[in-house]
Amino acid sequence: MKTKTKIKILSLSVAAAMLAVSLAGCGGQTNSLPEVDGAHDIDCVTDTRVDLLDGVAALDYEDGDITPSMSITIQPEVKEENGYAYFPESGEYSVTYYVEDSDGGSAQKTVLVNAVERELYTDFITVGGFRGSAGGSATLTKNGMYDGKYLIEGSGAQIAEDIALTRTYTLDNGYNYTFSFGYESSAGGRAYMLADGLRTAEIEIAEGEGSFSFTYLPRGDGNTSSVEISLLLGNLGEVSFNLKSASCMRTRVDETVDLTQDFTFNGKVISRFDGTEVNSFAGEGGATAVLEMRKASADIWRGGMFINTGIVTEAGQTYSVSFDVSAINATPFEVLVQKGQWGGYDEIGYSLQRVDNATQGVHVQCQFQPAADRSGELWLYVQSGDNVNDITLRNFKVYVTLSGDKYENIQLKDFALTDSDGRGSTITTADGGFEVNIPSFADTDYKQQVSSPEFYLSGSGENYIITFRAKATKPVVCVFAAPLYGGWDPTLAWQRITITEEEQVFSVWCSEAGGNRYNNFVWQFGSTVNQRYSDVTIQITDIKVSYKNTALDE
Repeated sequence: MKTKTKIKILSLSVAAAMLAVSLAGCGGQTNSLPEVDGAHDIDCVTDTRVDLLDGVAALDYEDGDITPSMSITIQPEVKEENGYAYFPESGEYSVTYYVEDSDGGSAQKTVLVNAVERELYTDFITVGGFRGSAGGSATLTKNGMYDGKYLIEGSGAQIAEDIALTRTYTLDNGYNYTFSFGYESSAGGRAYMLADGLRTAEIEIAEGEGSFSFTYLPRGDGNTSSVEISLLLGNLGEVSFNLKSASCMRTRVDETVDLTQDFTFNGKVISRFDGTEVNSFAGEGGATAVLEMRKASADIWRGGMFINTGIVTEAGQTYSVSFDVSAINATPFEVLVQKGQWGGYDEIGYSLQRVDNATQGVHVQCQFQPAADRSGELWLYVQSGDNVNDITLRNFKVYVTLSGDKYENIQLKDFALTDSDGRGSTITTADGGFEVNIPSFADTDYKQQVSSPEFYLSGSGENYIITFRAKATKPVVCVFAAPLYGGWDPTLAWQRITITEEEQVFSVWCSEAGGNRYNNFVWQFGSTVNQRYSDVTIQITDIKVSYKNTALDE
């Protein structure tokens, strides 16, 4: 792509523009040649906006700064606009700067751009941990969620292994596991199950709806093994395979597990203000959670600290929670052990502990067994109510006594549309992304939004970058956020963007919030600004969470 550039910087001093004068024939002075100054090789990350004119200028002795006349050519061809470019694939690109002065003298300089991909953490083509693959001469035409169905469509296979549906499981060694799958298939035939590359079962797939089960006994070293289980579908020929359900189960005797080994409060403490003066934080290198209540409140629910433990409870299992708590003042306060951040004790509480005097330290413990509607993320809420105090919580421990069959029902979730005003918006999904059509816009952002399936983020959110491609038939304003799944605060990322007719790549830097818990993405389209438009189609594709490149991401 070859275009003329616009002025972005007036680059160098007049002294740098003094070029050598060429002498000809009878000793007369001829036109001096222009010079491309400051061009240099560039290292960058794919799909990141790169400034090709950073520090670059075209200078001529007679004409001065002629940077606006300079053109940029990129090979392999990449679109360049006003000196900026996005490099969509990793590899080496040549960038040539060319300029002519008013007398036809010319100069050019070629540099190299080395584009590298970030390491992928997760994307939304992988559904419930499953991923489709094709080998040999086989190709996949569909792989992922399509309007609420997880589909693998393939053709051209010569052997069973050429089309595979794979998921990695963490299994307890020495126990027999039963794997069960429900499906709908356009073709019937023989399929095989692999466990870590070895055939463990032969399955007969029926045309239409069906189900099958098989067993596997992991025998690895240590307590658990990471085992890759694959369903080989290549023998079915040209096939559309809809995975409808999946689960695994093993019989379990009662066992007690410490869920807080290596636990720290770092990144898990969140202040609740609500008109009070509150400070809360992790102290002593993550060994404590500290609440500093500096202004009284008449409402005991106001003012305190939330603690997201990162532990997810299961229905029917028995949990024991204990901690030591101390306070500067003898005034009473409360500690709630609950599912999720918000809702109150009656809706989501496991235990409500009143502490009347903790100046000498108090040991608190409770036990609970959550029902199905109360299983989920384990949170604490420490509330000082109408009392000024400094409260410190330490020695936090959670044990679970596991009983009954160990069962995992694997969720196959798709993007979901919320259109609370009933304006007739519709959504279609494909290839880990979605297309939403909005006949008319609501006046508030959350009234029209698309939510992604949840994903687990390990470690600090600061280690990650979110990217996606977006375009729309009209320039629409959108709020993009990555909140706590099932709630809103804290958010891993939040950004207001404008999606235009020309496809753009959006890169969103994450905050430290969001580590070691489930998050999801939301795109919110309700807006008074957008209400001037009607019948708008918006496409969001290529959604990824990647690790930051420590050398190139600033």
